[in-house]
Amino acid sequence: MKRGRVLPVLVGGVFCLAVMSLYRMLDQSGVCVQDLSRLQLKIDRLERLLVDNNRLVARMRDSLLVRESPEGRGGANVSSNSAHSRAAAPPGCRKAEELKDGADGVQLLDVYDLLPFDNPDGGAWKQGFEISYRGDEWAEQPLELFLVPHSHNDPGWVKTFDGYYQDQTRHILDNMLVKLGEDSSLVGAGQLELVTGGWVMADEANSHYFAMLDQLMEGHQWLQTHLGVKPSSGWAVDPFGHSPSMTYLLKGAGLSNMLIQRVHYSIKKYFSQQRTLEFLWRQSWGERGRGTLSALMYRGNFLFDVSR
Repeated sequence: MKRGRVLPVLVGGVFCLAVMSLYRMLDQSGVCVQDLSRLQLKIDRLERLLVDNNRLVARMRDSLLVRESPEGRGGANVSSNSAHSRAAAPPGCRKAEELKDGADGVQLLDVYDLLPFDNPDGGAWKQGFEISYRGDEWAEQPLELFLVPHSHNDPGWVKTFDGYYQDQTRHILDNMLVKLGEDSSLVGAGQLELVTGGWVMADEANSHYFAMLDQLMEGHQWLQTHLGVKPSSGWAVDPFGHSPSMTYLLKGAGLSNMLIQRVHYSIKKYFSQQRTLEFLWRQSWGERGRGTLSALMYRGNFLFDVSR
């Protein structure tokens, strides 16, 4: 009688053990399937990144070929009134021509240690320190004053992208078409200069170098295709600070000089006192002669509206 009871219990135990073993095997196979799915997603992502990088390399190669080939300096799209790329470049800054790209220079990280950055209250658009001059300072040699009308576009700030276009950007473009219709030689003569040539005046503080390069390539390709113009000067008056990476990219894009403006007042004051507002800008990680641009740091502030 006891033996008859033990046999069903034993069979039931073996059955439960088999069921539990099968369950554990199925559960492990599910984990393997999940791991394979994650691995497949990572492989797909790497493949997409590889395709994007290949496209970027191809675009950079095409841009360099256009820049170096004789046809790429104007092309069939260049009209007789759009000869800015063929016109002789205006003389550059005479002071910069005297400078040599030597080992001596200013390491900005060392300058930071010298300055207190005390931020004196000079008002919203003032330097925070007095700028004085002698009344007879320009008696013998008259002071030359350059008034440069300029414009730039923000893809987004206090307005949306469409809001900026409707309120401001389209008026800039429309007025330029009207002006060029009246005198189409302005670009070829260098009186109307397209500076930097990017899609926007790019942010240099938070942007990834890929985004900075991509918008620069988009703008340069459009200018080359539609206007036959190749920018030679950079113009950065409103980004939130300036990055040496942007300077390196501009040099690689064929630019030779640039103007910067949004620098801390203490830095501007120091450069003014040292008479180094005109300088050759080279990255601390760059090689001599590569990535070096002739730069001008604007001492004051630029005006948004001369009628104010």
